[in-house]
Amino acid sequence: MSRRAKPKYDYLFKIIIVGAGKVGKTSLTIRFAENRFRESYLPTLGVDFLTKTVTISDKTSKLQLWDTGGQEFVKALLPFYFTGAAGGALVFDLTNRNSFNSLGYWLKQIRKNSGDIPVVLAGNKVDLATQRKVTTEEGQLFASKNNLLYLETSAKTGVSVPDLFKSLVQIIVEEQEKKEEEESKEKSQESEATDPEMEEQTFFKRI
Repeated sequence: MSRRAKPKYDYLFKIIIVGAGKVGKTSLTIRFAENRFRESYLPTLGVDFLTKTVTISDKTSKLQLWDTGGQEFVKALLPFYFTGAAGGALVFDLTNRNSFNSLGYWLKQIRKNSGDIPVVLAGNKVDLATQRKVTTEEGQLFASKNNLLYLETSAKTGVSVPDLFKSLVQIIVEEQEKKEEEESKEKSQESEATDPEMEEQTFFKRI
């Protein structure tokens, strides 16, 4: 009987990419996963799925990138798409104020369906400087109010795209390691509490 090969990564994380339609979620995902830019626009119908492996803090993480569509019919499926997510990238279009105004809705959906997971905020299409409708200060203010990391990105040029996802993974890995450390301490304490020798020592001390 052959043994199952050991995974070549330390962690497996599901990352959701969320936001209104046409903000560049798919382009950001492709840029990060495959380092290329797709010129033609094809709306995501439901969800697309890509993977990417990164090494941060000496830990290798395999990322399942869930690129969700922004259409109305997708909203009914959000609980399914968001379940089990370890982190999220919330994206808006710097040239489209409506996409910025909808951030509150999308963040609420993340919190409702995925809990208090780490989330980074991306103001995308920073390369279209003359068409901006949302200022850097506005993006920073929303991020600050909601305890998010904020970066301005360009899927077309690649500006800050790796930083966006790697910063998110860094936060997730740190939280995972903290969780593992706490669980290890709890198991150690439970083991000491049920150790027969410890119980015997405690008994004689009482005598």
